[in-house]
Amino acid sequence: MTVYLGTAGHIELVRTSVADALTGNIVNSFVNTTRDMFSFDYEIGTLLTGDFVEFKTTDGTNLDFIAASGWADSSVYPLGNWFVNIDQLGAIRLYNEFSDALAGESTGRIALASIARTIPIVCSVVNNTYRTFGEVTSYELTTDRETVDTSSLGDEFRQQYSTLITGSGRLDCFFDYRDGGQNELAIYLHKLLLRQKFGSEFKAKLYILSEGYGQGINADNDTIWHEITGIVTQVGIQCNSEDLLRSTISFVTTGEIKLRVQTITGTGYLLQQSGSKIRLEDSSGFVTLEETD
Repeated sequence: MTVYLGTAGHIELVRTSVADALTGNIVNSFVNTTRDMFSFDYEIGTLLTGDFVEFKTTDGTNLDFIAASGWADSSVYPLGNWFVNIDQLGAIRLYNEFSDALAGESTGRIALASIARTIPIVCSVVNNTYRTFGEVTSYELTTDRETVDTSSLGDEFRQQYSTLITGSGRLDCFFDYRDGGQNELAIYLHKLLLRQKFGSEFKAKLYILSEGYGQGINADNDTIWHEITGIVTQVGIQCNSEDLLRSTISFVTTGEIKLRVQTITGTGYLLQQSGSKIRLEDSSGFVTLEETD
Protein backbone atom coordinates (compact mmCIF):
# COMPACT_ATOMS: atom_id res chain seq x y z
CA MET A 1 0.00 0.00 0.00
CA THR A 2 1.30 3.44 -0.95
CA VAL A 3 0.84 6.34 1.48
CA TYR A 4 0.63 9.88 0.12
CA LEU A 5 1.51 12.99 2.05
CA GLY A 6 -0.25 16.36 1.78
CA THR A 7 3.08 18.06 1.09
CA ALA A 8 2.78 16.93 -2.54
CA GLY A 9 -0.18 19.24 -3.26
CA HIS A 10 -0.54 22.89 -4.15
CA ILE A 11 -3.09 25.29 -5.67
CA GLU A 12 -3.04 27.37 -8.85
CA LEU A 13 -5.56 30.18 -9.41
CA VAL A 14 -6.62 32.12 -12.49
CA ARG A 15 -8.58 35.35 -12.21
CA THR A 16 -11.84 35.52 -14.11
CA SER A 17 -15.19 37.31 -14.04
CA VAL A 18 -18.80 36.54 -14.89
CA ALA A 19 -20.23 40.03 -15.25
CA ASP A 20 -20.44 42.39 -18.20
CA ALA A 21 -17.67 44.83 -18.98
CA LEU A 22 -17.48 48.32 -17.47
CA THR A 23 -18.16 51.36 -19.63
CA GLY A 24 -17.08 54.93 -19.01
CA ASN A 25 -15.36 58.01 -20.37
CA ILE A 26 -11.77 59.18 -20.07
CA VAL A 27 -11.42 62.96 -19.91
CA ASN A 28 -8.22 64.96 -19.60
CA SER A 29 -8.94 65.97 -15.99
CA PHE A 30 -8.96 62.24 -15.08
CA VAL A 31 -5.43 61.72 -16.50
CA ASN A 32 -2.37 62.57 -14.38
CA THR A 33 0.68 62.42 -16.66
CA THR A 34 3.07 63.29 -13.82
CA ARG A 35 2.18 60.21 -11.77
CA ASP A 36 0.99 58.16 -14.77
CA MET A 37 -2.40 57.37 -13.27
CA PHE A 38 -5.96 57.84 -14.48
CA SER A 39 -9.54 57.02 -13.62
CA PHE A 40 -13.04 56.92 -15.08
CA ASP A 41 -16.54 56.70 -13.69
CA TYR A 42 -16.44 53.15 -12.29
CA GLU A 43 -17.28 51.77 -8.86
CA ILE A 44 -14.19 51.49 -6.64
CA GLY A 45 -13.54 47.87 -5.75
CA THR A 46 -14.62 46.50 -9.11
CA LEU A 47 -11.05 46.27 -10.42
CA LEU A 48 -8.39 44.66 -8.23
CA THR A 49 -4.64 45.16 -8.25
CA GLY A 50 -3.11 42.49 -10.48
CA ASP A 51 -6.11 42.11 -12.81
CA PHE A 52 -5.19 41.75 -16.48
CA VAL A 53 -7.57 44.26 -18.05
CA GLU A 54 -8.58 45.04 -21.62
CA PHE A 55 -9.36 48.64 -22.49
CA LYS A 56 -11.16 49.32 -25.77
CA THR A 57 -12.69 52.45 -27.25
CA THR A 58 -16.34 52.21 -28.22
CA ASP A 59 -16.12 54.74 -31.07
CA GLY A 60 -13.22 53.10 -32.92
CA THR A 61 -10.70 55.85 -32.10
CA ASN A 62 -7.35 55.20 -30.45
CA LEU A 63 -6.56 55.07 -26.74
CA ASP A 64 -4.72 58.37 -26.95
CA PHE A 65 -4.41 58.80 -23.18
CA ILE A 66 -1.81 55.99 -23.19
CA ALA A 67 1.55 57.27 -24.48
CA ALA A 68 3.13 55.66 -27.53
CA SER A 69 5.94 54.32 -25.34
CA GLY A 70 3.38 52.11 -23.59
CA TRP A 71 2.76 50.07 -26.73
CA ALA A 72 4.97 47.25 -28.03
CA ASP A 73 5.57 48.91 -31.41
CA SER A 74 5.18 52.52 -30.21
CA SER A 75 1.92 52.85 -32.16
CA VAL A 76 -1.35 53.69 -30.37
CA TYR A 77 -4.36 51.43 -31.01
CA PRO A 78 -8.08 51.32 -30.09
CA LEU A 79 -7.54 48.22 -27.89
CA GLY A 80 -4.87 47.18 -25.42
CA ASN A 81 -4.25 44.87 -22.45
CA TRP A 82 -2.32 45.67 -19.27
CA PHE A 83 -2.04 44.66 -15.62
CA VAL A 84 -3.51 47.26 -13.28
CA ASN A 85 -2.57 48.66 -9.90
CA ILE A 86 -5.47 50.29 -8.04
CA ASP A 87 -4.77 52.69 -5.18
CA GLN A 88 -7.06 53.40 -2.22
CA LEU A 89 -8.83 56.20 -4.11
CA GLY A 90 -9.50 54.11 -7.23
CA ALA A 91 -6.77 55.62 -9.42
CA ILE A 92 -5.45 53.19 -12.04
CA ARG A 93 -1.83 52.60 -13.06
CA LEU A 94 -0.91 50.28 -15.93
CA TYR A 95 1.93 47.73 -16.13
CA ASN A 96 3.14 45.07 -18.53
CA GLU A 97 4.17 42.65 -15.75
CA PHE A 98 2.04 41.13 -12.99
CA SER A 99 4.76 41.49 -10.32
CA ASP A 100 5.26 45.18 -11.20
CA ALA A 101 1.52 45.81 -10.86
CA LEU A 102 1.48 44.20 -7.41
CA ALA A 103 4.41 46.34 -6.27
CA GLY A 104 2.84 49.53 -7.65
CA GLU A 105 6.18 51.30 -8.02
CA SER A 106 7.48 53.37 -10.92
CA THR A 107 9.35 50.37 -12.33
CA GLY A 108 7.55 49.13 -15.44
CA ARG A 109 4.76 51.68 -15.19
CA ILE A 110 3.09 52.67 -18.48
CA ALA A 111 3.37 56.37 -19.31
CA LEU A 112 0.21 58.39 -20.00
CA ALA A 113 -0.44 61.34 -22.30
CA SER A 114 -2.72 64.38 -22.11
CA ILE A 115 -5.83 64.34 -24.28
CA ALA A 116 -8.00 67.09 -25.72
CA ARG A 117 -11.17 65.04 -26.13
CA THR A 118 -13.39 62.60 -24.27
CA ILE A 119 -12.58 58.96 -25.01
CA PRO A 120 -15.44 56.46 -24.45
CA ILE A 121 -14.09 53.10 -23.31
CA VAL A 122 -15.19 49.64 -22.30
CA CYS A 123 -13.15 47.75 -19.70
CA SER A 124 -13.16 44.01 -18.96
CA VAL A 125 -11.05 41.51 -17.04
CA VAL A 126 -9.36 39.06 -19.43
CA ASN A 127 -7.01 37.09 -17.13
CA ASN A 128 -6.19 33.61 -18.40
CA THR A 129 -2.92 32.70 -16.64
CA TYR A 130 -2.68 30.24 -13.76
CA ARG A 131 -0.54 31.40 -10.83
CA THR A 132 0.46 29.56 -7.68
CA PHE A 133 -1.59 30.50 -4.63
CA GLY A 134 1.13 31.22 -2.09
CA GLU A 135 1.52 30.26 1.57
CA VAL A 136 -1.23 27.62 1.61
CA THR A 137 -1.20 25.33 4.65
CA SER A 138 -4.15 23.10 3.69
CA TYR A 139 -7.19 22.82 1.46
CA GLU A 140 -10.22 20.57 1.15
CA LEU A 141 -12.69 19.84 -1.64
CA THR A 142 -15.95 17.94 -1.15
CA THR A 143 -17.99 16.68 -4.11
CA ASP A 144 -21.65 15.73 -3.68
CA ARG A 145 -24.12 13.97 -5.99
CA GLU A 146 -27.77 14.85 -5.42
CA THR A 147 -30.49 12.24 -5.83
CA VAL A 148 -34.23 12.28 -6.54
CA ASP A 149 -36.61 9.76 -5.01
CA THR A 150 -38.40 7.94 -7.86
CA SER A 151 -40.11 5.26 -5.77
CA SER A 152 -43.62 4.24 -6.81
CA LEU A 153 -46.55 3.06 -4.74
CA GLY A 154 -46.13 -0.65 -4.05
CA ASP A 155 -42.32 -0.73 -4.40
CA GLU A 156 -40.56 -2.79 -1.76
CA PHE A 157 -37.30 -0.91 -2.09
CA ARG A 158 -36.76 2.82 -2.43
CA GLN A 159 -35.65 3.93 -5.89
CA GLN A 160 -33.20 6.81 -6.32
CA TYR A 161 -32.11 8.68 -9.46
CA SER A 162 -28.82 10.58 -9.54
CA THR A 163 -29.01 14.22 -10.61
CA LEU A 164 -26.78 17.24 -10.11
CA ILE A 165 -23.19 17.32 -8.88
CA THR A 166 -22.06 20.08 -6.54
CA GLY A 167 -18.79 20.88 -4.84
CA SER A 168 -17.57 22.99 -1.96
CA GLY A 169 -14.33 23.48 -0.13
CA ARG A 170 -12.03 25.58 1.99
CA LEU A 171 -8.54 27.04 1.63
CA ASP A 172 -6.33 27.74 4.65
CA CYS A 173 -3.29 29.94 4.25
CA PHE A 174 -1.13 32.55 5.93
CA PHE A 175 -2.35 36.09 5.40
CA ASP A 176 -0.20 38.33 3.18
CA TYR A 177 -0.95 41.33 1.00
CA ARG A 178 2.18 42.36 -0.92
CA ASP A 179 5.50 41.24 -2.40
CA GLY A 180 3.95 38.12 -3.87
CA GLY A 181 6.12 38.15 -6.99
CA GLN A 182 4.32 35.92 -9.49
CA ASN A 183 2.17 34.30 -6.76
CA GLU A 184 -1.38 35.11 -5.74
CA LEU A 185 -1.75 36.01 -2.06
CA ALA A 186 -4.59 35.77 0.47
CA ILE A 187 -5.48 39.47 0.11
CA TYR A 188 -6.74 38.80 -3.43
CA LEU A 189 -9.45 36.38 -2.27
CA HIS A 190 -10.39 38.69 0.61
CA LYS A 191 -10.98 41.48 -1.92
CA LEU A 192 -12.64 39.14 -4.42
CA LEU A 193 -15.51 38.44 -2.03
CA LEU A 194 -16.28 42.17 -1.88
CA ARG A 195 -16.15 42.79 -5.63
CA GLN A 196 -19.60 43.83 -6.82
CA LYS A 197 -19.72 44.27 -10.60
CA PHE A 198 -17.53 41.36 -11.67
CA GLY A 199 -18.53 38.91 -8.93
CA SER A 200 -16.25 36.67 -6.86
CA GLU A 201 -15.60 33.89 -9.35
CA PHE A 202 -12.22 32.25 -9.89
CA LYS A 203 -10.79 29.18 -11.59
CA ALA A 204 -8.42 26.82 -9.83
CA LYS A 205 -6.37 23.68 -10.14
CA LEU A 206 -6.24 21.83 -6.82
CA TYR A 207 -3.24 19.50 -6.96
CA ILE A 208 -3.33 16.29 -4.93
CA LEU A 209 -0.01 15.03 -6.28
CA SER A 210 2.47 17.31 -8.02
CA GLU A 211 5.10 16.36 -10.54
CA GLY A 212 8.50 15.46 -9.12
CA TYR A 213 7.51 14.42 -5.59
CA GLY A 214 8.19 10.73 -6.18
CA GLN A 215 5.40 9.35 -4.00
CA GLY A 216 4.38 5.83 -4.92
CA ILE A 217 5.73 3.46 -7.55
CA ASN A 218 7.07 5.28 -10.64
CA ALA A 219 5.40 8.50 -9.48
CA ASP A 220 8.34 10.84 -10.10
CA ASN A 221 6.39 12.67 -12.80
CA ASP A 222 2.81 11.71 -11.96
CA THR A 223 0.29 14.51 -11.43
CA ILE A 224 -3.27 14.37 -10.03
CA TRP A 225 -5.47 17.42 -9.73
CA HIS A 226 -9.02 18.80 -9.73
CA GLU A 227 -10.06 21.58 -12.09
CA ILE A 228 -12.89 23.75 -10.83
CA THR A 229 -14.61 27.09 -11.28
CA GLY A 230 -15.69 28.48 -7.93
CA ILE A 231 -17.23 31.44 -6.16
CA VAL A 232 -15.83 32.73 -2.88
CA THR A 233 -18.65 32.58 -0.31
CA GLN A 234 -16.87 33.34 2.96
CA VAL A 235 -13.51 34.65 4.12
CA GLY A 236 -12.20 34.78 7.64
CA ILE A 237 -9.00 35.87 9.33
CA GLN A 238 -7.57 34.54 12.57
CA CYS A 239 -5.57 37.06 14.59
CA ASN A 240 -3.70 35.53 17.50
CA SER A 241 -0.95 37.33 19.40
CA GLU A 242 1.02 34.08 19.67
CA ASP A 243 0.71 32.98 16.04
CA LEU A 244 0.92 34.22 12.45
CA LEU A 245 -2.16 35.72 10.81
CA ARG A 246 -4.13 33.04 9.01
CA SER A 247 -6.87 33.27 6.38
CA THR A 248 -9.70 30.82 5.75
CA ILE A 249 -11.53 31.02 2.42
CA SER A 250 -14.70 29.02 1.72
CA PHE A 251 -16.05 28.47 -1.78
CA VAL A 252 -18.63 26.57 -3.83
CA THR A 253 -18.18 25.30 -7.36
CA THR A 254 -20.26 26.73 -10.19
CA GLY A 255 -19.76 24.24 -12.99
CA GLU A 256 -18.04 21.04 -14.05
CA ILE A 257 -15.58 19.42 -11.63
CA LYS A 258 -12.80 17.56 -13.43
CA LEU A 259 -10.42 15.06 -11.87
CA ARG A 260 -7.28 14.85 -14.00
CA VAL A 261 -4.59 12.16 -13.80
CA GLN A 262 -1.35 12.47 -15.74
CA THR A 263 0.85 9.39 -15.41
CA ILE A 264 4.34 9.32 -16.86
CA THR A 265 6.30 6.17 -16.00
CA GLY A 266 10.05 5.92 -16.24
CA THR A 267 9.89 2.85 -18.54
CA GLY A 268 9.13 3.02 -22.25
CA TYR A 269 7.30 0.09 -23.86
CA LEU A 270 7.19 -1.18 -27.43
CA LEU A 271 3.61 -0.77 -28.62
CA GLN A 272 1.46 -2.56 -31.16
CA GLN A 273 -0.24 -0.64 -33.97
CA SER A 274 -3.40 -0.61 -31.87
CA GLY A 275 -1.50 1.18 -29.09
CA SER A 276 -1.42 -1.74 -26.61
CA LYS A 277 1.83 -3.06 -25.10
CA ILE A 278 3.49 -6.24 -26.44
CA ARG A 279 3.67 -9.00 -23.82
CA LEU A 280 6.82 -11.13 -23.40
CA GLU A 281 6.61 -14.75 -24.51
CA ASP A 282 6.83 -16.01 -20.92
CA SER A 283 4.05 -13.58 -19.90
CA SER A 284 6.29 -12.15 -17.18
CA GLY A 285 5.95 -8.58 -18.43
CA PHE A 286 6.06 -6.40 -21.53
CA VAL A 287 8.69 -5.65 -24.16
CA THR A 288 10.53 -2.47 -23.14
CA LEU A 289 12.39 0.04 -25.27
CA GLU A 290 16.15 0.09 -24.86
CA GLU A 291 17.31 3.46 -23.54
CA THR A 292 20.33 5.11 -25.11
CA ASP A 293 22.35 8.07 -23.90
